[in-house]
Amino acid sequence: MNSENKKVKWNKNIIIVILVAVIFIIICSIALYKKMAKETIAGNFNNMGLVAENGGEIFYNKYEEGIVKIKGKEEFQITDETAYSMNIVGDTIYYLTISDTNTIDIKSVKTNGDSLKKIKTISTSISKIYVKDGFIYYATNKDVGGIAKINIETSEENTITPATIQDFVIDNDMIYFTDNTNAVYSVNLNGLALQKINVDAGIKKMQIMGKWIYFYDETENALCRVKKKGGTKKIVSTFVNNEMYNVTSKNIYYYDDMNKQICKTKPGGKKSKAIVSLQAVRTRINIVDGVIYYLDASKNEMQIYQMYRVKENGKEAKIIEYENSIN
Repeated sequence: MNSENKKVKWNKNIIIVILVAVIFIIICSIALYKKMAKETIAGNFNNMGLVAENGGEIFYNKYEEGIVKIKGKEEFQITDETAYSMNIVGDTIYYLTISDTNTIDIKSVKTNGDSLKKIKTISTSISKIYVKDGFIYYATNKDVGGIAKINIETSEENTITPATIQDFVIDNDMIYFTDNTNAVYSVNLNGLALQKINVDAGIKKMQIMGKWIYFYDETENALCRVKKKGGTKKIVSTFVNNEMYNVTSKNIYYYDDMNKQICKTKPGGKKSKAIVSLQAVRTRINIVDGVIYYLDASKNEMQIYQMYRVKENGKEAKIIEYENSIN
């Protein structure tokens, strides 16, 4: 083999190595993006699901005024009614809303604003739904309370697990819920294989991420966690002193009610950083694409709360404008 052929072969090998490296980087980037998106969804569901992301588009509940889509630097009105627990499946948004007659309705709308429809009127005390594999899951408090399952196509409904539900989370193909005794259970999506999870704490509300159940523990006055399979609780952060928090793998975002501000800290961290000050005494913290969407006191005398946003590093984000705001 002459030197020219060797050079060609060597160049081909370099190209192959580069291509393999690029493919590996792309696969790792996609996996990381999916993991971060799943974490964000998990934490947002525990904060009323006021923000969701889908294919580079962000949808947020412009509190009291409907769903707004952000595409690039433009915003588009999708609905004119406020939305809770937004689930985006394909090109459809599923959400909870309160009607003019004070019923709680599950509705759907296309991500372009078309085909708005009511799926079912429900009775629930928890502003949370999960959409999975053609079914909508929610906590019913009608007749026999428990976890209910609605077929999206037929609207057929049945209660798969009778219980008095305080909170519930769907993680992968399992439902985790707490009852009125603060006990924790797991059950599959068909209501089978019900199992009590043995933990050394009473849990009211929870957020699940990875193998952990996170919860605010009143006895410790701190954010704690326990493995999904059960065991001994561990203190994650003593900065968290209430149930207004959102956990990701990197940070814990929480409401400091003493100083009336949203802060962030690391799991197990000894330092905390203030992000934004609030006027209201309660809030909900939703995170997407490096931006925190949160509720604060309204500038409109006709409503209590409005939606605001700030970058998670504390820098200013584009203001959410309300036409009837009083400046």
